[in-house]
Amino acid sequence: MDLLVLLFIGVCFTTIVFFIGRFACPRHDRVPLMEVDHVLLWTTLRRGWHALGSLGPLTPMTVDPPKGHA
Repeated sequence: MDLLVLLFIGVCFTTIVFFIGRFACPRHDRVPLMEVDHVLLWTTLRRGWHALGSLGPLTPMTVDPPKGHA
């Protein structure tokens, strides 16, 4: 049962990443869903993963001001 739940969560997450990657692509470059093969599936998943990664912070936040400044 636990494996089934993990499989379901993995499929849901992969579907979300796929659609993020699909909509991150410009409209004129999108392939219809019926024409997606394994290569386009993989590149769309990679594009979605990179789009999710770009939403994170670029630099860590520092609480202390730099030394020498008031």
